[in-house]
Formats: sequence, structure tokens, C-alpha cells
Amino acid sequence: MATLIDNDVTARVLEMPDAVAAIEDAFTQLGRRDATFYPRTDVVSPTARDGDYYVWGSLLGAIRDPPRLAFRFKSDVLTWEDHGDHVTEEKFNVEPGTFMGFILLFDTSTGELLGLLNDGALQHVRVGATAGVAADQLAREDASRVGILGSGGMAESYLRAFDVVRDLDAVSVYSPTAANREAFADRLSAELGLDVTAAESAEAAMADVDIAACTTDASQPVFREAWLSEGLFLVDVRSVEVEPAAVEAADRTVGTTTDGYLSRGIGDEADLERFRTNRGVSGFAEHDYPTLAEVLVGDAPGRQADDETIYYHNRSAGLQFAAVGNLVYERATEAGLGTAIPLAWFQQDIRD
Repeated sequence: MATLIDNDVTARVLEMPDAVAAIEDAFTQLGRRDATFYPRTDVVSPTARDGDYYVWGSLLGAIRDPPRLAFRFKSDVLTWEDHGDHVTEEKFNVEPGTFMGFILLFDTSTGELLGLLNDGALQHVRVGATAGVAADQLAREDASRVGILGSGGMAESYLRAFDVVRDLDAVSVYSPTAANREAFADRLSAELGLDVTAAESAEAAMADVDIAACTTDASQPVFREAWLSEGLFLVDVRSVEVEPAAVEAADRTVGTTTDGYLSRGIGDEADLERFRTNRGVSGFAEHDYPTLAEVLVGDAPGRQADDETIYYHNRSAGLQFAAVGNLVYERATEAGLGTAIPLAWFQQDIRD
């Protein structure tokens, strides 16, 4: 039997400290060549509505221990909304407010399909956990002050991961809607026992911090070069969030992966380039910076000095879903949660 695991079950069984440990182990395996993944791939098609795009997005990755492979796919319609001072990305499946993202988890020792998981709750945790592992390796040991741009699920995930790897005492958060940032500050203050305050501007949120996190859905830079400071650890969630001049000014860049972003589209090149620009992935090529996996196994240095400014480019890697997806599958199985689905639904007696 395979197990269908929804977001409610994932939220019940997945804890950030366990996710951080699973991600660290997966990237250590990658550094030892005991894990692998394909770069993120999108297939893009303009829809019948002006300005919208249909996007099929996929990630694939495998780890040796335990023997797991995960295939994550999304089916979205994307559009962009101009709010005057910023542009945001909106998405839906079938209708606004509903989304489709799924993970297929396989046992690579037998080929068996183990689980079918909604990706919503797991998605935020695997990205935040990766940021946490990177912070553990690259932020100052005494880093205690965090600034966050964004107040959604990614912002929460990042903060929870930072709280796992560092002893935090002050957090400032900014997002354009005051009610959202204030609600975030109130809730996370209570849940984590931290002094989380809502800042009146992005610049104010980034002032006098040791860790700066960009966790927005913006389609243009939200972090400025002028906000860099000695010893800062800076991390994004989208490649477009950090001003190019800030990347250049940082002492060093480390990334999740150096692989490029693959996108293929229906329509002319101008359509596809507009999509890439709106998503912040125009010119998203391969890079030669060191990776988190190399840092973890000692093939590249971690932080070398307290005053070093390090930018971490938090890109997607399919092995994250193999590691955290397996963690959720194991915890759900132990707790007797999820819905059993006949494995025969996915097998056949005709050789392909």
C-alpha cells in the first residue's frame, strides 16, 4: 500500500529541528556523491487570458540513505499584480485560492511508491530548513538579531529554522501590509518566546541585524546594497530579491546549487523572456560559487571571519523533498496517519 499524506498530517508530524537535521544530512550526502538531483524545470504556456501563464514546475532528487527518490510537481496559472511601489506574483490551480503541488516518494531499493504528499506545508519547511542549515554554517556563532522581509509562510519557516541553529533574542519583520506584519510579529513572539517587532519600513527591518532574510513574492529587488553590514549573513528565497549590487558587494556567495534553471515554453521567445523576467529568473545561468554541500563536507570554507559578509543563494534542489518527504512519511506511518491507497493502482503487468 502507498500512503496519501495531506497538509494537515504533515503539519502534525513535521518539526523544524528534525527537518533541519534531515536537510543537513541530505546535503552532506550530496557532498559525498551519495545524493543527486535535477535542476528545477518549468514548462510554460501562455493562457487564454492576457498576462497569464500556465506553468508546470518539477523537481527531482534522490538520496542513498535511506534509499529514497522524490518527484515534486506543480500545476499553476501565474499572473503578476502591480501595486505601484511593488509587483507581486499570484498563482492558482482551477480557481483563486486553490493550488496543486504534489510529491511522489519512492523506495529506490525496490522501486515501490511509498507516499503521495501534498507539498504545501512541506514546501515551506524544506526551504526554511535549508536556510537554517546555511545559517548554521555561514552566520556568525553569536548571531542573535534577525531581520525579515516578508510575513508569510516562508518568513515563518525561515525564522523557525534560525531559532533552531542560533540563540536569537530580537527579530524585526517588514511586509507592505501593516496588518500582516503586525499579526506575524504578535503570533511568532508568543509561539517562539522571542521579541519579534513589526518594522515601519524594509530599511528599518534590516538595520542592526546579524541575519537578513528575504522571503517575499516580489518580482524586483527588495534588499539594497546600502543595507549590507560587516558580518551579515544574507539569504533569499527568490533570485530577484537581492539587488545585484548587493551580491557583488558581499565578500562571498554560497549557493544551494550551481545548476541553472531550465524553462521551455510554448509561444515566441519574447513570451518566455517576459515570464522569466517576471519570475526573476532571466539570465538564471550556472554559477561557479561554492555550494552548501561543499561547505558541509569541508571542500569549501564556511565563515572565515566575524566581519565577513556572506550571501546565501537559496535555490531549489529535489533532494530536499527526498529528505523531508521521507521524514514526513516515516513520522506519519509511525503515528498511523494518512490514507492507504492500493499499490496496484500504480502498477501494471505490461512491460513498458
